[in-house]
Amino acid sequence: MIKKLKTGTPTIINPKNLLLGEGPIWLPDTNSLIWLDIKAKSLHSFSYDTKIYKNINLVKTTTWILPILNSNSFLVGTEDGVEEYNYNENIFELKLPIEENLPNNRLNDAKIDKKGNLWFGTMDNAEKDKSGSFYCLKPNFELTKIDDSYTVTNGPAITHDDKKLYHVSSLHKKVFCFDKNNSKLSNKRIFFELDQNDGYPDGLTTDDENFIWLAVWGGSKVLRISPDGEVDKIISFPTSQITSCVFGGPEMNILFVTSASVGKNSSEDKHAGNLFSIETNKKGIPSPKFG
Repeated sequence: MIKKLKTGTPTIINPKNLLLGEGPIWLPDTNSLIWLDIKAKSLHSFSYDTKIYKNINLVKTTTWILPILNSNSFLVGTEDGVEEYNYNENIFELKLPIEENLPNNRLNDAKIDKKGNLWFGTMDNAEKDKSGSFYCLKPNFELTKIDDSYTVTNGPAITHDDKKLYHVSSLHKKVFCFDKNNSKLSNKRIFFELDQNDGYPDGLTTDDENFIWLAVWGGSKVLRISPDGEVDKIISFPTSQITSCVFGGPEMNILFVTSASVGKNSSEDKHAGNLFSIETNKKGIPSPKFG
């Protein structure tokens, strides 16, 4: 039975005006959240227990960071491809170059499924050409192109039963849904489409009822969307460029939400780039690990 959504009000938990806050990931082993500022080449962390914030300057543009099975290192997407990142030493090790023939492309967003496969997209850095693609990388580093003709890819998100995968074409304002069978996708269709007068779909996550939580860039909000594609709830934020969201906290019921200040006047939009949290009566699950 689906319970009616209940939430608190959004709370600012990091008031820094990050240029492009993205890729939040909850780490249950340390009860902490990590996320990136893609444009500023920095990695940020927040300890739920101590309330301490830390940030690390990175030598590479890094667009996502995800855990690796049986490792203290992370799998990251950089300007060069898929890399292993040693957090303690702040060292990158390139594992697989991506789209070396497309120097104007970059990696953008990624998730790992329960089988340990990595799903990620690429995009045109100038956000003009349909040169982006969507890939699956298996733990043995076998790479498969799943889809193409994207200008800006975002997401993805995977249902808790591992049977559906959602992926975003931001500039086309569409969220696609695929049927998922391990590392195979089929039956691509439009799941949700934002109105032309609204913002752009960005990062997304799922809850324990397989509802989608979608960040809306330029829309000052996160939408909760039912598996049937109907808007169930709109959560408003005091800044417009909402980029991504993830569940975390000791009970996995706190939605952490990132935002961006790029192109904004901080005196007019003082919360641009802040990190927010909002308590809910829904739960997510921690990210599976690559491998």
